[in-house]
Amino acid sequence: MNLDIEQLIEKYYEGETTLEEEQQLRAFLLSENVPAHLENEAKQFRYFAQTRKEQPSAGVSYRTVTELSKRSKVRSLSSWGLRIAASLTLLVVGFGSGIWYTQHEAGLSEENSQMAEMKKTLQAPEQTSASERILAVNQSYELAQGDEEITQILLNTMNFDENVNVRLAACQALQRFENEPMVRDGLIQSLKIQTDPSVQLALIEALVLMKEKRAASEMLRLAKNQEVLEIVRRKAEEGVFHLKQEKQTNNT
Repeated sequence: MNLDIEQLIEKYYEGETTLEEEQQLRAFLLSENVPAHLENEAKQFRYFAQTRKEQPSAGVSYRTVTELSKRSKVRSLSSWGLRIAASLTLLVVGFGSGIWYTQHEAGLSEENSQMAEMKKTLQAPEQTSASERILAVNQSYELAQGDEEITQILLNTMNFDENVNVRLAACQALQRFENEPMVRDGLIQSLKIQTDPSVQLALIEALVLMKEKRAASEMLRLAKNQEVLEIVRRKAEEGVFHLKQEKQTNNT
């Protein structure tokens, strides 16, 4: 049994497990019969099972509702000739608009359907496999611009998904929207809570590339933390150096 579980863990971290296999793995690691040498993996699963219960509802925290009102003025036409000309013009414009609207709506409908499926997959990680969630994260690349609800879902995925490869994929996807304050703030906050060295390294690299000077203090904390892997401490030191250098350059 232990041998099967260990093979399953290895397959899981490679992102190759099926949903049924992940459910089997999750049930085993959340049980009370975990052998001592698998306790670290069990702690990780317990941590993410708990944090997932506590995370805010995606799409609600940052959703803003904008209402636009428009007033139209109707001007009466003074002659029948003008009325007929206006009617023909409206007919042509209306026909063209109808074609454009139909094509536009069809495109939007397909995009909305893909995004809805992506949200559903990422918001129910216990019902989907890691490979399915990575695929869902990659669908965000089809967005032409940022979307607050999807950004929040990606932030939650980066912070709370139990699979490190899914968290890394979300971290990478978020970098496309580096100019959004919500993304920058989210990456800095994530650096405070991430414990996996791979994700810590990815976050440091991303924040340095973004020249996000506010992250320097958090990197300094990591650089001084002896419980963090040496490779992460060195990367954090390099990050602090680059960000301070950037600050000095801007001040001169």
